[in-house]
Amino acid sequence: MPYSLKSVFKGGSIYTIGQLLTKASAFFLIPLYTRFLTPEDFGIIGYAHVVLQFAGTFFVFGLRGSQTRFFYQYKDDSLNVGSFIFTINLFLLVILSCFFVIYFFSKEIILNYLHTNNFILAPYLDIVILIIFFQVFNQMIVAYYLAAKNYKKCAFLQFIQFILTTLIIILFVVVLNQGAYGQIKGILWGNIVFFFIFCWDYIRKFSFKFSFSHLTTALIFGIPILFHLLMGSIHASIDRVILERYVSLGELGIYTLGYQIGMVLSVIVGSINRAWQPNYFEFMSSSMDIEQKKFENRRMLALWVIGIGSICLVGMMWAKEFLILLTPEKFHVAAGVVPIILFGYFFQGLYFFAVSPLFQFKKTKFLPFLTAVSALLNIILNFMFIPKYGIYGAAYATVLSFAFQSAFVYFVSKKLFYPEYEFFPIIVAILSFTFVLIFINFLEVNFLAEMIKVIFLMLFIAGMTYLYKDYSYNILTKIRKRCLSGA
Repeated sequence: MPYSLKSVFKGGSIYTIGQLLTKASAFFLIPLYTRFLTPEDFGIIGYAHVVLQFAGTFFVFGLRGSQTRFFYQYKDDSLNVGSFIFTINLFLLVILSCFFVIYFFSKEIILNYLHTNNFILAPYLDIVILIIFFQVFNQMIVAYYLAAKNYKKCAFLQFIQFILTTLIIILFVVVLNQGAYGQIKGILWGNIVFFFIFCWDYIRKFSFKFSFSHLTTALIFGIPILFHLLMGSIHASIDRVILERYVSLGELGIYTLGYQIGMVLSVIVGSINRAWQPNYFEFMSSSMDIEQKKFENRRMLALWVIGIGSICLVGMMWAKEFLILLTPEKFHVAAGVVPIILFGYFFQGLYFFAVSPLFQFKKTKFLPFLTAVSALLNIILNFMFIPKYGIYGAAYATVLSFAFQSAFVYFVSKKLFYPEYEFFPIIVAILSFTFVLIFINFLEVNFLAEMIKVIFLMLFIAGMTYLYKDYSYNILTKIRKRCLSGA
């Protein structure tokens, strides 16, 4: 695909849709899993996923981003490209092999350090360690085709990986009734099968020549990304580690399920962000005058708040009905957690919007610091709230830390480019969500309650749309007046 911002947006949209369909499909499997897994199983799975997310992020060493970035530096020299990707993959192979040797010889020490109060970690951690190996290289395979702008293949690969993993999990969990152990084992075998199907085509791109220069270049670029991603992983998952120390395994499972449902908004937000950013870079790099660029930013923020806010509101108001309709009664209590998690991911959506100037003006060096401060705040809030409020304390810590992160990034970004945002729609959205949490979520499930929810949603969309149109009209009028006065 020839380079142009339009082609980037078009290709990126294909990849985004594929990713969204894949992750959304996993959401629709929740009714199946909740009938064959207990809340305790979900607790174990949630804890194992935290370890997997953190270790999987660490052992890539940011080299996935290095591969994407430096693919273009050597793209006209296939030998250099081949040498580069061979070098970084050989480095990962050596590091992971050393880690496995250390783990299996120091297993008891590691297990004592990571001990859990509610279950025996050993059999699950053994599988997670093996998953990390295959997951790291599977990430590198997908990232290579993304760097080559083969978006359709990327979407295809991720979809195939999802199908393989899901079918194997269903075999272990539904057919063989192996519970949490089967679910985690299914992830392992899904990754193994994917690796052996698709690794050969990736290996054919290698030039088997190790280069210390390539490795140094890749690590210098990748390590800052690693730190940023690690802080993001801590921010997104530390609550389950802390919860395991203070609540029962069943409560941790309920929280894990609620978090998985709430994360659907995160998937949607992330997908919209991938489609939005190419457009942002396009008009910010164009010959538009500064006032027009500011207007486009303000207009897009208003649309962003309307779109994400409406999706968030739907999820917050009908989470209870979803759980009652599609899950066994033992999981219905998760309805109290889902709206709070959704509220938190609304703020994450604002963060994605606010962080764009840091990428546009190449100030990404601030990102590790910003994510580290937000992650630290999340840890502090979890230790403050969880002992007293349990899973609800963890959920509210998520809301407050994401709110802080979006505000913090905004104040840093506005030093680079300040479009004079109109914050009234954001305030209206926050007040609406707060009203839902305090009043509407306590309504019984009946016809009158459903009508109240529908009316409230319609009023929200109508009010936000009016604010957007009125604000856009006023700003355009100001821009025309400035243009006329300048003439």
